[in-house]
Amino acid sequence: MFRALSPRRLAVAAAGVALISMTAACGASSANSAVCNGAAWSKPFSDFTTAAASSAGDLNKYNEATAKLSADLKALAGTAEGEVATALNDLAASFESVKIDPNDPAAAATAAGSLATKAQEASTKLAAACA
Repeated sequence: MFRALSPRRLAVAAAGVALISMTAACGASSANSAVCNGAAWSKPFSDFTTAAASSAGDLNKYNEATAKLSADLKALAGTAEGEVATALNDLAASFESVKIDPNDPAAAATAAGSLATKAQEASTKLAAACA
């Protein structure tokens, strides 16, 4: 079961949910334009996908990758305003909440479901803030 929920699959699923949901056009704020047009968040998600995929079953490295993505999203939120900043912080919290216990890889299934739901909700909120 763990093989089907490898860090690579978790990374691709999580990044996919977030990237697909954040394709909305940006609102009027110039501070939010880089965030909303995708330029600002594409690198953190690309870095996350690469790091998580290369963790090759090392759940500690996967946890490090999610923690870094969360930190990157929080930093990005610091450059945004209003609802966009709030939505980015929510998205960061979604990734921050993912901590897979290396001694309990079966918990990856629960983590994957939880992350997918939380990331989808936060991404939808971000897309609405950018519209």
